[in-house]
Amino acid sequence: MSRHQVIGNVCVALAALIFLLPLRKLLRVYAHEKRYVNGGERAALFILIPLWLLLVGALLGVTASGGFDWLRLGRPTLYALSAAATLALGVASFGLVAFFLRPGFIPQGVFLPPIYCIFIATMLVAVLGLNPQLAPGVSPQVIRLPWTLGAALSLLACIGLGGYLLARSGRRSVTHFVRQLRHRGPAEREVLAKISTLDPQADLSELLGRATRYAARGVREAAIARLRSHPQFLEMLTAELESGHVEPAVTFLECATLTAHEKKLLARPARRAMERWVDRIPAPNYTTKKHLNRMHQWGAAMFRVLKETFADTGVDFDALSADFEARCGPTKRRDN
Repeated sequence: MSRHQVIGNVCVALAALIFLLPLRKLLRVYAHEKRYVNGGERAALFILIPLWLLLVGALLGVTASGGFDWLRLGRPTLYALSAAATLALGVASFGLVAFFLRPGFIPQGVFLPPIYCIFIATMLVAVLGLNPQLAPGVSPQVIRLPWTLGAALSLLACIGLGGYLLARSGRRSVTHFVRQLRHRGPAEREVLAKISTLDPQADLSELLGRATRYAARGVREAAIARLRSHPQFLEMLTAELESGHVEPAVTFLECATLTAHEKKLLARPARRAMERWVDRIPAPNYTTKKHLNRMHQWGAAMFRVLKETFADTGVDFDALSADFEARCGPTKRRDN
């Protein structure tokens, strides 16, 4: 047995184990769900990606063994086509699994036969292509030809969908990206020049928005320096935390280096700011899972920073953090 046959057989064996154990378990877990439960697609991706990469390796072994030479194409072309077609089948299988995980008007059982057919047919093509002696009386073309047609249709569908998405939004995104690359340097210089003209009192919100981790380092440091240049900066920041825009004021605390005196003055205003922000978290049935996820990411990061920053001030953030988790933590997002 040649080396590519050994590698191909190992890939098929590992893919079969993934199919029989984690994938079938996932399908069984969601078989009786009557509504969408968050996390299914991510779990499916963690299973399907290695499974189909292994099947790509197996089909490349079939190609090396001459299993697709009947297509009368050059060997490099056959390698590229077999890999692309197998990955296209992987995309199709993920689509079917995603529809299965999201119960709707179509019964879940409708999606199970094509899901199993795709995997079983692909593994049979690999096994018989690598080990023709296992079925001496069966022509490999009986399975290989319909599989090739299905894989070709999946590849064409993926190319068509990708072309449609690119024509619809890709050109605009690429143009925007290129424009940003071209004007990155001058844009930053313009921002720095504008910061030097801003008034720390009248333009407090704008300067706080520039002094976050999302801004370039030079812009962030210039904004912080401009804010601190005002003699009443601490009073203005305290007022902003007490009754102004919570996000930029609290995010500023993440990036600025505070003295012990400043930490003592800002600890309670920071807690009251987060209290106002937590009180504004909408109920799960009045917003989207995506919005709750964004709020949880920001809030979890800020509570972690605030607990570390004000650890020695005697101001407790634990109870408020627990209330925050109860309002938009993983359980609430999953139930939405």
